[in-house]
Amino acid sequence: MSGKCFTSYEDQIQILISRGLNIPNHQKAIEILSFENYYRLINGYKDLFLSTIGPAETYKIGASVSEIYALYRFDEELKAQFLRAFLIIENHLKALIAYEFAKVHGACEYLDATNYNYIAKNQVEINKLIGKIQGIIAAKSPYDRRLQHYQNNHNGDIPLWVIINLLTMGNASRFFKFMQPMEQNEVARKFSMQPNVVNNYFNNITLARNICAHGERFFTFRFGTEINILPEHSMLHIPLRQSKPVVGVRDLFAVLIMVKYLLNDAVFFQKMKNEIAQSLKELQEQLISVTIDEVMSTMGFPSNWQLV
Repeated sequence: MSGKCFTSYEDQIQILISRGLNIPNHQKAIEILSFENYYRLINGYKDLFLSTIGPAETYKIGASVSEIYALYRFDEELKAQFLRAFLIIENHLKALIAYEFAKVHGACEYLDATNYNYIAKNQVEINKLIGKIQGIIAAKSPYDRRLQHYQNNHNGDIPLWVIINLLTMGNASRFFKFMQPMEQNEVARKFSMQPNVVNNYFNNITLARNICAHGERFFTFRFGTEINILPEHSMLHIPLRQSKPVVGVRDLFAVLIMVKYLLNDAVFFQKMKNEIAQSLKELQEQLISVTIDEVMSTMGFPSNWQLV
């Protein structure tokens, strides 16, 4: 049999202690490890607390398992705070996509590839998207009463405003990407943006949303496609490097900025910022070996981030 051997909770604790992590209460540590598991908690959130890395990694003086757990809980709170916003954004974008497409092509014409921007470079991906939609209909029809209603009472024609809610956020973003330019413009106009910017934001928000939904580490989130330079970067006096802001273009702070633009709800956004600020304050009170500024730096949050 290959693979790593089983390690008991007490053995896990002894390994951490040997590396310099402070664990004054073994029973409390066992409770934490039994709920969250070693790999998810320690391997996922130890980086800020390490003084050396590699096979012989050691922890900073004063670092404790309680601090790592506090950072983990903070990250869980962040995911919940952002996920609420992502769901609102997702529903809004899906509603706009369905409306603008159906307005031009009709409610049930989304399986016709020629109703999309069916230029040569898009054809393969559009065909794949249509195939996915057909697969969703086939898979869900046996138990989805909404689909059954339209299949039984409307000659099998299921409106896009029904189907769009069954698409993942990723598939909905692909739908937007391949819409006709005029329809894309109508959707983007609702956000006072260009279609390529909405597409960029939609893709990045989808990646962030999936991180939250799948329980992965979020506060260090980075995405590959940078967002455009915005008035917020200048307003917050974010320094430039090679003509680009050093933060707020592909980190968690950039996600917060995108949420601001896609939500278009100042009251909700202010409440979200207040919740994040409270979570940061509570985390700060539990940190010893690292500072809250180090955490915020990893997130890409400048000190004046609340002015965004």
